[in-house]
Amino acid sequence: MTVRILVFASVAPELAHEFEHAYTQVTARMQGTPGLLGDELLRDGNDPGRYLLLSEWESEEQFLAWESAPAHREITVPMRPYWSGNFERRIYNLAARLEPKVPVG
Repeated sequence: MTVRILVFASVAPELAHEFEHAYTQVTARMQGTPGLLGDELLRDGNDPGRYLLLSEWESEEQFLAWESAPAHREITVPMRPYWSGNFERRIYNLAARLEPKVPVG
């Protein structure tokens, strides 16, 4: 079952640009990770130091296997210096999805 992983995080606002660059380094290294369907970094429009990392995985088991693998810590090293200690991870199962209608003709 498809799952979404949400990581709520805060970084010092003056380091936001560097954190975003670190995120791009990490996601480039994650290309081809078994089970990973997509990954996004969302910045709060009202608080530039607050972020939501959103990833989609084929299954919770695949995500947990990657998270517990030694490669996880190695791959995410570029982002670790920017956490200001406020960080929370949640796993959500996909319950329903709105599929956009494709116009006919």
